[in-house]
Amino acid sequence: MSKQLALSSAFATFAMAAMVLLHTPDHGGLGGGEAFVPVQVDAPSLDLPQPSFFN
Repeated sequence: MSKQLALSSAFATFAMAAMVLLHTPDHGGLGGGEAFVPVQVDAPSLDLPQPSFFN
């Protein structure tokens, strides 16, 4: 049973490594790097209750 478990584990490790290599985008080309794009978000102002100093 231990040989079968070792073989299965080795195959699963190889399969995961191959999947990572195949599905990782190529960053070696001219436009391969991920560009930073600044984004400005207009968040709505919350109408929170204000403390009353004259009670």
